[in-house]
Amino acid sequence: MQKAFISKNNPFNEHPSQGEQFSFTYLYPKYWIIWVFLSLTLLIAYFPARIRAVMGTALGKLLFKFSKSKREITRKNLSMTFKNLDDKGISNQSKLFFKHLGHMYINLPLLWWRSDKYLQQLIIKSDLHLIDEILDNKQSVILLAPHTLSLDFGGRALSKFNLLSIYKPFKNNLMNWFIGKSRSKATDKVIVYPREKNSFKSIIKKMKKPCVLYLLADEDISLDDSIFTDFFDTQKATLKSISKLAKLTNSKVLPCMCTYNFESNDYFFKVFPELDNFPSNNIDEDCLKINMCLQQQILFDVSQYMWTLRIYKHRPDGSDVYKI
Repeated sequence: MQKAFISKNNPFNEHPSQGEQFSFTYLYPKYWIIWVFLSLTLLIAYFPARIRAVMGTALGKLLFKFSKSKREITRKNLSMTFKNLDDKGISNQSKLFFKHLGHMYINLPLLWWRSDKYLQQLIIKSDLHLIDEILDNKQSVILLAPHTLSLDFGGRALSKFNLLSIYKPFKNNLMNWFIGKSRSKATDKVIVYPREKNSFKSIIKKMKKPCVLYLLADEDISLDDSIFTDFFDTQKATLKSISKLAKLTNSKVLPCMCTYNFESNDYFFKVFPELDNFPSNNIDEDCLKINMCLQQQILFDVSQYMWTLRIYKHRPDGSDVYKI
């Protein structure tokens, strides 16, 4: 079972030794190819921005041409979400998305290798005062973020706050440790929990004191805690746990998002005003409000949403829309 990643400066009275640790088994031969890959990413992290941009665009074209699975999932998602888009519109939007995807892969090593001080210079932040105002009122904040391609830079933009977050464990243990450590640098004040039920018990307990939870809750994970609600031109399974969590912790829910600018090679992180009357006493209305919020976030820049996610994994009729 995976453990949390606990930064040295976390304010939650948990010692880093209680979380994920480096294992000497990561030095075994079966991990050598991963170490070679990580060594290459170290070089990329120190390339000039213009060179990384050229590499990102080239990688995006290669992914679009050769990654049939990602291309088909993207096409299916776009066609279901925007039914007024014709084949040409879907193709154009897909190509732009894959360009962003290539840039994302090339820029990820920045998060892995560069310091928080350096990374903060790459992120333009807007309306963080909305978070401060709620924390000053002795309440916790749930930041509701969509799966944009720059979501990890969004988390990095919040490094000054007492922060909680959730991660999906990687199958490779070395990559899981390495990337997890980059999300909990020594200078951070964060605990990043693995995505499992027991984690939410710890999160709820810690949110009794003012802090920030950076939450990505737009995936179609399970029908056990979801209901189908309107989403653009179709319906989508929406998690009820967001409303429940806000109610249990008496937290304010603020949408946020992070996007990337091709021209300036920097990131823009924005916090939006809190959701009105949320949570309410009607779970259906709460889930609809979450989807309406997600729609607005996606429309901020459609090409930067993570269209390779299986966001329609479950359907009301039980069909598998991704079956090829």
